[in-house]
Amino acid sequence: MSRTDGVLTGIRVLDLSDANGLLAGQILADLGADVVQVAPGATRAVAASDLHWRAFTRGKRVLEMPLDAGAIATLLAGADVLIESFSTDAAARLGLEAASVAARHPHLVHVSITPFGRSGPKADYAATDLTITAASGFLFVSGAAGETPLRISTPQAHAHAGSDAAVATLIALRAAARTGRGQHIDVSAQHSLTLALLGRGLDGAVNQPRAERSSGYGMVGAIRVRNVYAAHDGWVVLSPGIVPPVAAFMRRLMSWAVEEGLCDAQLVDWDWGSVAMRMMQGAITQQQWLEVDEAIAKLLAPRTKAEVMAQAVSRKLLLAPILHVGELLDSPHFSARGYVQARGDRPHVGPFAKFGRSPLRLANDSPEVRYAELREAWDGRPAPVAQTASNAPLAGLKVLDLFWVVAGPGATRMLADWGATVIHVESRNRLDMLRAVPPYIDATPDPERTPGFHSTHANKLNVSLDLSTGEGRAVLADLIRWADVYGESFSPGVVERMGFGYDAARALNPDIIMISSSLLGQTGPWREYAGFGNLAGAVCGFYQQTGLPDAPPVGCFGPYTDFMGVRYNAIAILAALAHRDRTGEGQFIDMAQAEAALHFLASAALAYLEAGIVPPARGNRDASMAPHGVYPTRGVDRWIAIAVGTDTQWQQLCRHALSPEFADDPTLATFEGRQRAEDRIDAALSTWTREHEAHALERELQQLGIAAHALLDTHELLRDAQLESRNHVLRIGHPQFGQTAIEGSRFLMSGATAARPTQAVSYGSHNTIVLGDILQYSPQRIAELMALGVLQ
Repeated sequence: MSRTDGVLTGIRVLDLSDANGLLAGQILADLGADVVQVAPGATRAVAASDLHWRAFTRGKRVLEMPLDAGAIATLLAGADVLIESFSTDAAARLGLEAASVAARHPHLVHVSITPFGRSGPKADYAATDLTITAASGFLFVSGAAGETPLRISTPQAHAHAGSDAAVATLIALRAAARTGRGQHIDVSAQHSLTLALLGRGLDGAVNQPRAERSSGYGMVGAIRVRNVYAAHDGWVVLSPGIVPPVAAFMRRLMSWAVEEGLCDAQLVDWDWGSVAMRMMQGAITQQQWLEVDEAIAKLLAPRTKAEVMAQAVSRKLLLAPILHVGELLDSPHFSARGYVQARGDRPHVGPFAKFGRSPLRLANDSPEVRYAELREAWDGRPAPVAQTASNAPLAGLKVLDLFWVVAGPGATRMLADWGATVIHVESRNRLDMLRAVPPYIDATPDPERTPGFHSTHANKLNVSLDLSTGEGRAVLADLIRWADVYGESFSPGVVERMGFGYDAARALNPDIIMISSSLLGQTGPWREYAGFGNLAGAVCGFYQQTGLPDAPPVGCFGPYTDFMGVRYNAIAILAALAHRDRTGEGQFIDMAQAEAALHFLASAALAYLEAGIVPPARGNRDASMAPHGVYPTRGVDRWIAIAVGTDTQWQQLCRHALSPEFADDPTLATFEGRQRAEDRIDAALSTWTREHEAHALERELQQLGIAAHALLDTHELLRDAQLESRNHVLRIGHPQFGQTAIEGSRFLMSGATAARPTQAVSYGSHNTIVLGDILQYSPQRIAELMALGVLQ
């Protein structure tokens, strides 16, 4: 039986994707679509014991059949969405080139999820999670400073691409409802994963020194600043509060250290907001910082991770214990929120968000369906409605954006790219953290010189508004009356105390959709936890999955879970809009970043829930490929990722790179044999790769059909021909500094073009447009607000 509830009830999805595309269909299934996953016989047999397959086919129906062009074409006549991840040649053999599908099935939303995209010089590259991560720049910056770059052991590239594809599909379905026509969506995993660089992919475009690996510690000027500390039973991550937006957190941490008699009270009174700047200027020495560092180390060493978390919540500290997925799933917080759910007789990760009016009713595990049954059920579709023009699929959608940093604002950027009118509210009195981190134009720190902020808020209208004043709150009330969607990411309870919680917003606008995005959700014992995506990355298991076996966890780059929040916030908003289209109802959405993020670790979570197994960190090694790693190449800090997936590829690599002793050794002819000899193979490969330039070696190995890619740093991304073919970096004007750069949309749509701004946003750059043209305030009232200092 197909689904009979959910916001996508009635939407039929034919999912032909392999492991690289499974998440997109799973998200649509969670939203109520009838998703049929096609599994060729051999694939189905292998997949029955494959955690990745089972984690990302939950809620789908499974159709076991050969990949036959005629059978596929018959099903597509009755489908609304096609998801596939074929190579160019395979797509052609099955009649699934974009132009061919559009000609035969003009109603269809056709989604291609591939490692590098459907076109461009690397479109047909051999690829794995490791090599895609290398090509995105994310691998170069992940891992310990000065050491070999390390990937997250549970594959991630597919999830970034799949969640982008789900956003794009929901947008295309809204367009199809208006126009009667589908379109082709082109998603590149390389391109999608660049989001996780927090704007550092723009380094080369704005003359910022490249980002470096900094897990464990980072360099601020000449000062080494540690960010991972030992606890009694594990490890703890600290976000040092040494820039203005987070200075208060550091004062509270040092107050605790003083209470424990671990440092001088004068450290509490440091001007913590200026510490980073003074480090870069040489005004704070390494010895002075050592006193701070030692106090923190002594404070945390005798405490358990549970005690650290309790103190972080109660004292509002930027500290996070490094947990594995099982510790989070078993936590009192997740228990209180009822996150783990049973689907059939097996437990699974819970919904990515809590919807007040349209809760996700997660389906049982994957039932089988027969081709004849499906062909009959999907026989024909209603004739499409008359076509109307729609180059902006979200035109008419009105979004009020009170989010900050990345997880929320990145979602509204996606909506703004495709036609929504988004008004972002901020204040000079509460500096957005994203305005205080590099890259900076010409490497000069300044809140207005931050391309990461310009990129995250591109295509939006910016209003500067002091919400601590009654007049500012009156303007906010008018904006809520105007909006379809109202999003915020204050700490839980803050908007209620301001007078703008959901009940108050609904009184102003009965149809409003409100989404509150936080790290751990609006309810539960950890609801007051304050932090950023780097800390959530520690709590959610990503740090535990990044490191070497039997060694302390290293952790990945940046506020990693924020980038999942970007996609799932956008998905949640679009799902709530679909519900409102059907029912006229608005609703409240509780988006807990941690709950969404666990969908990127769904296979690891499933291993724990089913068997109590915590998948270990593997460094760069893999459970099914060998050799599989990151190897040094000619030059300083230059690397290449190589992944050998078949015995044939191993023989090719041996003939090309290794001595006859490897090619002729029968014990290395199988994966199992190579896995036992990985240390020896890696040593020999490293000796060979050191003599070669990374990009030339990449091309050589690709010609042999071996997945390989140079690790791109944040300057090389600007020169990458594949990203350039997808318009990844866009140069736009800046009202004060002439020019800045932003990142383009991470998916391409054949029926629409993402909006491209001409100027970067700055504080209050659209005050007059928003207050005058949209809210219809008189010039006199705007002048009064300005005179009162409300427009700050």
